[in-house]
Amino acid sequence: MFYRILLLGFGLCILFFNAFGQNKTKRHHEKLRDIRDEITSVEKKIKASKKKESSILILLNNLDLDIDIAQSLVQNLKKEQKKKKKEITTIEKNLTSSEDELEALKQMLSKRLVYTYKYGRVKDVELLLTARSINDGLLWLEYQKRLSEHAFRNYVKIKEKKQQITRDRDLLTVEIQDQKKVIGEKVSEEKNLKQKKNKRQAVLKKVRKSTDVLRQQLADKEKSAQEIENLIVQLERAPQKKELLVKPNTPFAELKGEMLWPASGEIITKFGRYKHPVLKTVTENIGIEIKAPLGSPVQVVASGVVTTITWQRGRGNIVIVKHYGGFYSVYAHLEEILVNSFDKVQMGDAIGSVGESGSLKGPVLHFEIWSGTDKLNPEAWLGTSS
Repeated sequence: MFYRILLLGFGLCILFFNAFGQNKTKRHHEKLRDIRDEITSVEKKIKASKKKESSILILLNNLDLDIDIAQSLVQNLKKEQKKKKKEITTIEKNLTSSEDELEALKQMLSKRLVYTYKYGRVKDVELLLTARSINDGLLWLEYQKRLSEHAFRNYVKIKEKKQQITRDRDLLTVEIQDQKKVIGEKVSEEKNLKQKKNKRQAVLKKVRKSTDVLRQQLADKEKSAQEIENLIVQLERAPQKKELLVKPNTPFAELKGEMLWPASGEIITKFGRYKHPVLKTVTENIGIEIKAPLGSPVQVVASGVVTTITWQRGRGNIVIVKHYGGFYSVYAHLEEILVNSFDKVQMGDAIGSVGESGSLKGPVLHFEIWSGTDKLNPEAWLGTSS
């Protein structure tokens, strides 16, 4: 009775974990579906904007958004491929272990059956008749009973193990098929992504010297700067979750002048008042721009918590990290984002890669530092070398 209850409980646990895994897989597929729907929506906007010459910057912005969403889809498919590979490896290990265990159980049961067949009845009678006392006889009978029960349990285990191996083999077949499907889709999406990037480069050649486009882009950047400031204000006003931020060995305030660079490159746009080389208009830059190779890593400058992940015209993908002591660091124009909201990050952790969404200057990282709602000059904080 105990073994039946145990097996029933084990079965219920398997059903629970299978249901949990199916729900997790369902959420993942829903996320991929939402990304694909978003790509379809943006591609419709791109087709619509091509009909108007005056909307070339809108076309470029839509291309930026389309590329960033497609990049997200490829990134998720890569994660899915990695996950499938891990699941297949686990199932294969379980199969090998189960098959070895099955073979051991078979040999054990086989030896017992051969012994019983050869010596069973005659030997049993001899041992019973030669028992020195009634107690010895009773002990021997109890021993034989337990041997029989053990043999039966082995038989049940063999039956269950065979069923488990069949299930695992079926599951392995399904996982391998799913993996091939994910790999095929990833290759296809990577090809589409490359085509979209080539299209963006073709559009960029047309707009780089257009003063109208430059003015509109400048307006987009000013709007983005205001939106980032609004986000920082909201973060400052939000209820503080002290457990998310732990005082690090080196507090943010002590990193001034020695902070590691968020990306390796050179500063091409400085903090503060900035005179546009073509338009000759003066605007305020709330951060710096670091020119760096496309796809090169972007690292967080200090330990903290990811508070915001968003996308803006003129800035592309943006990540905001909150640090101990009321400081914030902002990273924009990201190609890939490697973190999630509320992730805890350590100094030097990769949070993304350098991109060019919203940039007419090629791959660049826009980087900001805030103390509360006060904008700080990042150059005063960075070390002497990138």
